[in-house]
Amino acid sequence: MSEESPFTVIRQLADYEVWCNARALETAGGLSSTQLFQSFPFGFKTIHATLFHTVEVFQTWSGCVGPTISKPAMVPYDATMTLAQMTQWNARLSVALIKAFDDSHRAGVLHLDRRLVQLFHLVTHGTHHRTQFITMLRLLGLDPPYEPGDFGGWSQGR
Repeated sequence: MSEESPFTVIRQLADYEVWCNARALETAGGLSSTQLFQSFPFGFKTIHATLFHTVEVFQTWSGCVGPTISKPAMVPYDATMTLAQMTQWNARLSVALIKAFDDSHRAGVLHLDRRLVQLFHLVTHGTHHRTQFITMLRLLGLDPPYEPGDFGGWSQGR
């Protein structure tokens, strides 16, 4: 039986969040504009708005994980943002989150000032909206790129 440190497991959780966001945007890239903006009676109403919100919140709360806590202002929804732009935004934020997490760990402050709470918030928030995204895809007759909360299965393959 191998033993994992709490840091390793929590770092995997951060990696999982990054992976899920990237997979959702990749999947959305294969949708038509009609599918991206089709209105649903829950959440942020469209796949585009749901993914925008997920990335926007990723930006807001990931700023609270690094050695220096910086919570940027919320970005208002932009229906004109392309998926390519959203994907680039998400990629930059993903690199920044992992760097902030690792830097806080190295500095010995990861467990201070709610940094871990913010990371767990990102994951639970992301799971909530991934479930909405999956439901929207299924209502469109499409298969999702993952299950909404399958961290256990995902991490087993790592």
